[in-house]
Amino acid sequence: MGKTQGLWAWFLQRITAVLLVFFLGTHFFVLHFVPGNMEITFLGVQTRLKSALFMIVDFGLLLTGLYHGLNGVRAVVIDWWPRLAGTVTWFLWIIGLAATVYGWQTLLVFLR
Repeated sequence: MGKTQGLWAWFLQRITAVLLVFFLGTHFFVLHFVPGNMEITFLGVQTRLKSALFMIVDFGLLLTGLYHGLNGVRAVVIDWWPRLAGTVTWFLWIIGLAATVYGWQTLLVFLR
């Protein structure tokens, strides 16, 4: 693994940490502190997800959570088994892309 690739992985890990705090904070605020959202029901979730802003927050949470988590797993595996760096990176990219597509399809159901 090149030094530039490792630098970008490290930098994006910090950026996604900050974004996760923002997206999670927004998500928790809307779910727990906005009047009328105290009881979480399917209908309430469906109504919230029809809002473009909340859809952006949930998709952002999906993307940043996946990147942050999978990049963390990648860093741990590469620390223990550096020779597997290329294989692990490709494997985690495939998992990340599949989870992103699956998550996006799930969110799109609420727009109907």
